[in-house]
Amino acid sequence: MRLMIVCLATALAATTLPAVPVAAQSSGQTTAAPSTRSSELARQYLNLIMTDQFEGVVRQMLGTEFENDAEMQALPEEDRRMILSLTAELTADMVPQMITEMVPVYATTFTEEELTALVAFYDTPLGRSIAGKSIEVMPEADRAVMSVVPQLLEKMAGRLCQHYGCSPEEQREMLEGMREGAGMAPASAERSK
Repeated sequence: MRLMIVCLATALAATTLPAVPVAAQSSGQTTAAPSTRSSELARQYLNLIMTDQFEGVVRQMLGTEFENDAEMQALPEEDRRMILSLTAELTADMVPQMITEMVPVYATTFTEEELTALVAFYDTPLGRSIAGKSIEVMPEADRAVMSVVPQLLEKMAGRLCQHYGCSPEEQREMLEGMREGAGMAPASAERSK
């Protein structure tokens, strides 16, 4: 379940939300509270990019994750459908709270001029189209990102074992654990298909 939320947040951040500069967050500098106008603009912008398609996309992404989750597949179909519907509904219900939590981040990261430009763009037909398509592309973008995760895990296990000097068996066990932690089928299960 945690992987699904992480994937959703990652896909959302990668496809619709501009990155927040890490240096500003980690430098220890205190930033001034955003102006009321910046907060209002940030809220407008976030409301514009979080389209009404969000729940359907969440449902589609969760459905894909559930199909790949052995524990979910072991449940009766009725239970899987109920959990999928409930998770998608509750995630979509959290959008207003997510926006509220993100407002100060955007209001302090972007200038009023930048926020005004973002609102002006996303409030146009072209901007609304781009926001909608950014949400629509999330499931496919998630699949694209997840397609490289096995390589990442394999390289990570190899490097860790190179550094710590583990045996081939320990490396295999580490990789299996990493795959399981990422919600992926063990490599041995994939080979037996």
